[in-house]
Amino acid sequence: MAEGTGRGESLSIWFFVGMITLLYGLVLTPYGAWQWLTHHPPANELLLPWLIHLHPTFWWGLLLLTFGAFYTTKYRPGTN
Repeated sequence: MAEGTGRGESLSIWFFVGMITLLYGLVLTPYGAWQWLTHHPPANELLLPWLIHLHPTFWWGLLLLTFGAFYTTKYRPGTN
């Protein structure tokens, strides 16, 4: 692990992975929700056999937001 603040702390790579994933989720989720709620057709539609149109931008953004929040809080500096 990389050296932290000089006080003997280490920064985990998973904290940075969580921050990047959280940032992507914060960008994609509102854009996907806006696209869905304003009835703009998404660039990619997932067409399921029972004809439900899913908006992948929203759902992937929500998934990234969830994982990013988990990794950021679990591996934040100063918690062990």
